[in-house]
Amino acid sequence: MIDHVVPWAVKSMTHSHSPSAPDDNTTLTEVLDLYSTGGFAGSFGVTDDGLVECHSCGTISTASSVKMHSLRRLEGASDPDDMLAVAAISCPVCNTRGTLTMMFGPMASAGDATVLAGLHDCRDDDLAPPHSAPDEMTGDGSVEAR
Repeated sequence: MIDHVVPWAVKSMTHSHSPSAPDDNTTLTEVLDLYSTGGFAGSFGVTDDGLVECHSCGTISTASSVKMHSLRRLEGASDPDDMLAVAAISCPVCNTRGTLTMMFGPMASAGDATVLAGLHDCRDDDLAPPHSAPDEMTGDGSVEAR
């Protein structure tokens, strides 16, 4: 029996933190705008030593204490080595929801790689599509029952 329908309720069959593969030319600005409109308006950064900094409250946290609600991969249109991952996350202290943009792959810094591998995977929580920004027609576009 279907108890509710959520457009992004399907989590990837793998539980890896590998960003979902892109299949379009969506820009970073478009993805960030969609996350912001979907309730992830705050911003976060990665420290040189692989920690996550909340730009709202200034807290610096280990990646494992930060909940990741969605993860969107982007590659540069002219240079596929420009590999970015945008994570929709929430601060464990002030609960601000926002985005964290990191490089991944061969161009990733040690800090970005540490954070991306360590984020607490909560992509099955219905706060955002697991592999795309809210209302984005990429990756998680099908409606599935939970």
